[in-house]
Amino acid sequence: MSFDKLKVVGFSDLEIKLYEYLIKKGSCKKEDLLRDLGLNEKDLNEHISKMSSLGAIEIVDDLVSPSPPRSFLQKYLRLKEVEVDLQLAELKKVVNELQMVLEPIFSESKYGVRLEDLWQTIESLSSMEMETIRMISRANSEISILAERFSYYPKVREELLSALDRKVRVRVLLLALDKENEGRVEDLKRNKVEVRLARCDWRSVRFTLVDRREAIFLIWAKKSGENRVFYRPGYTKNPGMVSVFSDSFEYLWDKALPL
Repeated sequence: MSFDKLKVVGFSDLEIKLYEYLIKKGSCKKEDLLRDLGLNEKDLNEHISKMSSLGAIEIVDDLVSPSPPRSFLQKYLRLKEVEVDLQLAELKKVVNELQMVLEPIFSESKYGVRLEDLWQTIESLSSMEMETIRMISRANSEISILAERFSYYPKVREELLSALDRKVRVRVLLLALDKENEGRVEDLKRNKVEVRLARCDWRSVRFTLVDRREAIFLIWAKKSGENRVFYRPGYTKNPGMVSVFSDSFEYLWDKALPL
């Protein structure tokens, strides 16, 4: 058998010779190693210290013994797996950072437009609600809202009423009507908000459109084979993006049932 493959685990030629001697002879005193291998004490101590740190040998007083090869080699393998996992994690982090920096530059060069010129990602639903309130407060002519049951109405109610006082037209298009939102619908109608119930299949998008110049939206999705719903809020002032939301709203509004 060749012991040279021990170089893979970091052994030097001398350490391979030392390990081969120990695994064939068994436990030995340091003086036996010094004599049989022709080493000086300083070099011997350095080598057995390194081999001990690798788990290849055990030292008790003046006695040097080989560790069971299986435990020594499997321990080394586990340590290397951890190192590789850490290196891979760090590599993924660097790759993701590079992608975030380089992809917009590439897109702008290739397509002449940056993704952030189309829309901006909003980090959370609470941030989306706050931005919706700010948008409503800026409205000058019209506010169009596509919602399921408009459960967040209490959070935007005061701003909507303020917009109505400014003679802003407010339209709310609902995807569902049941006992949960009957009270909200009555309050909206009482305050002269136009409310309709959409006659369409389920929509995986919700949005608020202000003055046909800015929109805040939420897109829902499910991954294949999963029940969990994923979403990503966004905001846009891009005329093309805004027109998509506006055209969609007008189409659904014309076909909707007045409430």
